[in-house]
Amino acid sequence: MLGLIRERAQGFIAWVIVILIIIPFALFGINEYFETDSNVYVAKVNDVSIPEFEYRRVYQSERAFRQSLVGDNLDSPFMNEESIKRSALDRIVNTEVMSQAASSNGFDVGDQLLLQAIASREEFQTDGAFDQSLYNNLLRSNNISPGDFEENVRREMMANQFVSGVMDLAIVTDYELDELLRVQEQTREIGYLLLKVEALKSADADAPQFSDEEIKKHYDKNIERFALPEQVSLEYVELSSKDLLSDIEVDEAVLLELYEDRIDSFGLPEERHARHILVNAEEGASDADLETARSKATDLLAKIKAGESFEALAKEYSDDAGSAIEGGDLGYFGRGMMVTAFDDVVFTMQTGEVSELVQTPFGFHIIKLEDIREGSTKSFEEVRADLELSYREQQAEDVLFDRLEILSNLTYENPDSLMIAAEQMGLEIKELDFFDRNSGEGIAANAKVRAAAFSSEVMAGNNSEPLEVGENHMAVIRIAEHKPLSHRPLDEVRDDVIALLRDHSAKSAVVTLGDSLLKTLKDGADSAAVAAEHNVEWSRTELINRKDSTVNRALLNAAFRMARPTEGETKWHGLELMNGDYAIIALYQVKDGDPSSIDEATRASLKSTLQRTRSQSEGAYLVDSLKQQAVIKEFPDNL
Repeated sequence: MLGLIRERAQGFIAWVIVILIIIPFALFGINEYFETDSNVYVAKVNDVSIPEFEYRRVYQSERAFRQSLVGDNLDSPFMNEESIKRSALDRIVNTEVMSQAASSNGFDVGDQLLLQAIASREEFQTDGAFDQSLYNNLLRSNNISPGDFEENVRREMMANQFVSGVMDLAIVTDYELDELLRVQEQTREIGYLLLKVEALKSADADAPQFSDEEIKKHYDKNIERFALPEQVSLEYVELSSKDLLSDIEVDEAVLLELYEDRIDSFGLPEERHARHILVNAEEGASDADLETARSKATDLLAKIKAGESFEALAKEYSDDAGSAIEGGDLGYFGRGMMVTAFDDVVFTMQTGEVSELVQTPFGFHIIKLEDIREGSTKSFEEVRADLELSYREQQAEDVLFDRLEILSNLTYENPDSLMIAAEQMGLEIKELDFFDRNSGEGIAANAKVRAAAFSSEVMAGNNSEPLEVGENHMAVIRIAEHKPLSHRPLDEVRDDVIALLRDHSAKSAVVTLGDSLLKTLKDGADSAAVAAEHNVEWSRTELINRKDSTVNRALLNAAFRMARPTEGETKWHGLELMNGDYAIIALYQVKDGDPSSIDEATRASLKSTLQRTRSQSEGAYLVDSLKQQAVIKEFPDNL
């Protein structure tokens, strides 16, 4: 039963997973569900073992991301379980390989850059500003320490830096661009005719009927076309927290206590807008280097006090490249976003004040406070309705879990009926009409319900386990009636089989005729005369490009794949189209595009696209090369 409740918890915090899906390593998993022995590994990259719980977090992120794309269509091939597992494992192995390569090549991410990267993430911001409380709460609620999270972000950034460095080297030369434009802007003069299946079937309308033997043989050969899928109808009982909301009694004192507990979330913290000038002097620097940095910072502070522009000095002398370009502007930030020494000073300053030298692990700072944005907090009355709803939902969820345990026990102990559980718990036994494995209505629109309904356990006549059919919404199902896989009888589908035979016969006849006419045309027959003889039109184009809309797309693509004819020569090609029609194509002339006729904007756009494609290819090749050089061992049984 605890396992069921843990599975249910996934829906409760699904929003967290979706919000944080872009976080590297997908650190926000469901800790209780994925708790595992730290000695269980899914892979080993050189000397680094990747623990199962890290893989599970990536897996959860990958699955949530795909589900955000397909919605409730859990039957989509995109939600294939093996594909998700493979993708998750590849992601974490690739990142580890790149991170190791970056580290061995001297790449690193400094603390300040790391903090700025984390602070810029929307999931950690309130009203556009970094929210330290939100950051800590999200990590704590998922049992992730800030140290572990920040180290993983650092590794991800290192890996991205390393690969980006290689990808940025990819170039496309003007010669390559010109060659591509010659092909891309190429025009061709073609001729063609179309032999249509429908025309042949119409002409053959009075042909003799197929024999009973032919009809039976084709029916047997294509019997799956006439299959009636296995179907079941259901009885079920359901529990939903929404149905319990109105039964929850609300205690005003409890709401006030909730308000006090959550008061930080009902307000905006004080924020400060500052500029700074940084003179680098990292931890571990020699005394001489420290003194040099201190002296430089002291000189800058003297210039500021003498009236020189803080912004201009920051642009010219600050070692913080990210803010220097903006005159040292750090924007608005809350307490806790900067390192402690910086925070301690800036949150005691007055607007317009310039600090003395402030030493941090990054060096010496000079800070100018530009503005103070006061914090504010909503009153209890303003948030009472939200608190009451939150309280009711939480209490209803607790009641739901309690009732779910009772339901699970009753339906397990009485596996051949829902009646006892329904009577003891005051639930209605509902019915659901027939559906198959691939689609259904009501709760059968949920893939989990369909999978359970067709499982061996439920098909044997037993109740299912409680199934999650929605947020805080559970159901137990059983089979009411079962219709096995069957096929529509031949007498019922005889006309359909005859139509299939006629279609197959017409398509074969079109191909046979087309091949014959193609040979005749290759031997030098007049194309217009051959077309007229068979009541079709021979069409000849002017020089047309690849985007021409007057010619069938499949035919046009085939024409542009044909070999270039010599002067005075005609190339011929026969093509079976997807709908059964047959095309005969003549290629008379090929004219390459003129790169000089392409305007600079188009050239620049195409070059950018090519460079981006090549860059991505180079990045993929680098990762593949690193993986080939690494010793990688996977443990698929642990996935």
